[in-house]
Amino acid sequence: MSSDVVSEGDTVLLLAPKGVAWLVRVSRGSELHTHLGIIRHDDLIGRPYGSPVESQLGGRLHLLRPSLEDFIMLGERPTQIVYPKDMGLIVARIGAMPGSRVLEVGTGSGALTMFLAAVVAPEGRVHSYEVRPEFADAARRNLERAGLSKYVEIKVRDASTGVDERGVDAAVVDVGDALRVLGAVHEALRPSGGLAVIAPTFNQVERIVSWLRSSGYVRVEAFETTYRRIESKPGATRPSSSTVAHTTFVVTARRTLGGPAPA
Repeated sequence: MSSDVVSEGDTVLLLAPKGVAWLVRVSRGSELHTHLGIIRHDDLIGRPYGSPVESQLGGRLHLLRPSLEDFIMLGERPTQIVYPKDMGLIVARIGAMPGSRVLEVGTGSGALTMFLAAVVAPEGRVHSYEVRPEFADAARRNLERAGLSKYVEIKVRDASTGVDERGVDAAVVDVGDALRVLGAVHEALRPSGGLAVIAPTFNQVERIVSWLRSSGYVRVEAFETTYRRIESKPGATRPSSSTVAHTTFVVTARRTLGGPAPA
């Protein structure tokens, strides 16, 4: 069970006013330099989570335990990521749950990998393929910092040549040309298994949907999600003027035993 106080080696969230935040691995003798002043790591050790913290300039922050969203949004990003607003619907559609085996093609920065790992833990497993070694290394560091690496196996390989897994419960594809790998993913996915494909353009959505339908998939649906905060003030609650609108297109489907074998 996690401790209620900070220990050396813990990763903590330091939250400043207006939502500015830092993800920090606590190490004796280290310092965090911010626009509010310097925070000494030694001053964090032994302090309860939820405590207020002051910098040497009197800047006030809060010491929090990081959430999964914090690890996702504040991790290393050598690539574009799938955002949390999309992740929840993706996981719901593909049917991943604790104990599931999930195939992921296109690890990237590991943002969606972290979310999948948290869902399938502690008995499940994410088998993730990434062709770029530097992306795989960044994903491993992000997973390690979030404490989720033991639920993920990353293979540095082009999945279009085939994957090792068979009978996985669900699959996610997030690569530039998804059609190159869908045949291999089809072979790995068990009948009735859920599939989600990330697509950056309308043209790719059309091709992916066409491929899935011709290959016997059902519940084929393409969508995008938007996210808008509500600004809440006494007597003046209203939708925020800024909206996180388009981030990506997603195509979801379920595999059946019908249809021709995919090329």
